[in-house]
This record gives sequence, C-alpha cells and structure tokens, in this order.
Amino acid sequence: MAVGWVKRSAAHHAVSEIERVEKAVLETSRMQLHKLVEEALPELEMMIGWAESSDPLQTTPIFIRDAKSISKLTCGPLCSQNLTGYLVKPPALDSVPKDAKPIGICVKGCDSRSLVALIQEKFLTRDRVRIFGIPCRGTVDWRKVEKRVQLLNVKSATVEDDWLILDDSGTTHKIALEEVLSRKCLGCRYPNPVIHDVLIGQSATPRSTDLATTYRDVDAIEKEPLEQRLAFWQSELDRCIRCYACRNACPLCVCQDKCIVETREPRWLTQRAGIPEKFLFHFIHAMHLAGRCTGCGECERVCPMEIPVTLIKEKLNKIMEEMLGYAAGLDPDAVPPLLTFNPGETEI
Repeated sequence: MAVGWVKRSAAHHAVSEIERVEKAVLETSRMQLHKLVEEALPELEMMIGWAESSDPLQTTPIFIRDAKSISKLTCGPLCSQNLTGYLVKPPALDSVPKDAKPIGICVKGCDSRSLVALIQEKFLTRDRVRIFGIPCRGTVDWRKVEKRVQLLNVKSATVEDDWLILDDSGTTHKIALEEVLSRKCLGCRYPNPVIHDVLIGQSATPRSTDLATTYRDVDAIEKEPLEQRLAFWQSELDRCIRCYACRNACPLCVCQDKCIVETREPRWLTQRAGIPEKFLFHFIHAMHLAGRCTGCGECERVCPMEIPVTLIKEKLNKIMEEMLGYAAGLDPDAVPPLLTFNPGETEI
C-alpha cells in the first residue's frame, strides 16, 4: 500500500515538474519576444503582434509604435489570429508611407506561409517586413472550450504543458489542450515559421508528415455517397448569413474593393438569401484561392455560424499537392502553378 502511494506521489511530482517547466518555457518566450522587439523597435515603423484582451480565451491584435506598449505583447496557444492581412488590407496601414521603415510582425507557422504567398504575388517586398517567428503547438478554439465546460465568467486562461487551465468565477477547469485545439492544427505539417528574421522559443514538432493525416477531414467527407455530401454542404451553407467575415479575414483575399459580391457590373451575385447564391459565393471564393490558400483557417475561425468553410479550400489544396506537387506559401521565389502560363507545358 505504501509502495503504491509512493509511486503515485512520484508520478504526480513528475507531472507537476513538467507543467512547471512548460509554463517557464512559455514565459521565457514572452520575455524573449519583449527583449527582441525592444531592440528592434527603433528601426521599425511599427510592430504588429498579439495582446491579451478583455476575454481571457482570446487575444487581440496590437499595433506598437512606442516602447511603453511592448510589455503588452504575448504569444502562445491563445494567439489564434493570422496578422498578415493587416500588411495589405486597409485601413490598418493606410497612414504608413511607402518609404517608411520596415514593419515588424509576429507569425506562427501557417501565418508565415501567408506572408510568403503575399511576397510571391508582389503585394509585399521582403525588405518591408521584419519577421518575428514563433513556433506553434496549436491554437485554442474558444468554441470548443465552451462546448466542453459550462462557463460563467472566465477570469483567467493559462496553458501549462498539455492543459488549458481556466479560472471561472472561483472554479478551476483543467481541459486537455488536444481536445480544444483548432481543427486546422490537428493535421499541421508546418508549425514552425518557414520564413523569419528571428525565431522565438523552441521548435515545435509537426503533427503530420503526410497528406493522409493533413487532409483526413476531406477524405472522410469524400468517402460518403454523393447524395450525402450534397446534403452536408446544403445544410452547412444554408446557415451562411453572407456577412463575408471569411473573405475579410483571409489575408490572401486582397481584391475586396472589386469583390464579386459587391460589384454590379458585371453582376455575378444578387442579394437573395437562397442556397444557390451562397454556393456560388463560397465556391468562387475558394477557386480564387486555389494554389494560394496556406491553410491558416482564418475563414473558419471568424465564421459566426461555425461553417467549416476551410474544408473547401483544403480539397483544392489536396488536388494541388497530388497533381502538381505544390503546397502554397513555402518558397518566396516560387511561382504558384495557377499564376503561370506556359503554352509548351506537356502535363496538361
């Protein structure tokens, strides 16, 4: 009996020690980020990163121009937003002159791929950004958290080892991080930034090394009969309220001033609320991202109706990888296949 108690006590101590170390690693990453930004800020026009918000389960973008605000910067699994869209979409940087100093930005693995895609398409030049790369273990989906436990008033949210710890009005909830990660993270092959000037923290281990794991959700849908797949998408897209949050959040959806949903000549879409109009919008949106989508999942994250719209882009990404051997956002010098034209191409 005593031996068993000793073993359990030793195991508990070992787990506590691991959690303490992981918490220290996360705190060290924050301190390293603060130090590096403080050193770089005089040479930057501004720094774009994440800061804690009024909701402990979510962070908010922050634009830093003075050293006093650096302490607000944070990093970790609660930093879900892809910030790269702020580099190319109005109105965030409208006041920044073209000849200004570089802009600093924090990126996770998938975010860095979006940055590469923007450089490939000449929306940015490499010398205009100072990239602070942060390896990513996955980001928390607050909706999954709310489905796991009934929350009243969350006072704090911290990540320790593989656990999300919530202080909810005096009640402590300890949730396995794996159970509340964003869907996109579960098959991630690029958790470490593919492009960066400085790297903060320890490298993360990819959750996937093959297409089967990365695209398992796509494969699961494709195994269903055609009628069932049609019913699935009719049911999902029927809930779309056409708020266009998916378009607005996508860092690669850069033609908002000429978007098909708002142009009248030519008039591609009406304001009718039927499924045909919703289908047309989502599939045109997806086709515009064919060979460009980096799988950051912003479109799905911001959808107020929780429609898994990223699945459509994942299907196109799967086709691109299987047929053309191309994954978006990995090489700044590469030209995406669908942005090229070669009349002598033999593989068509």
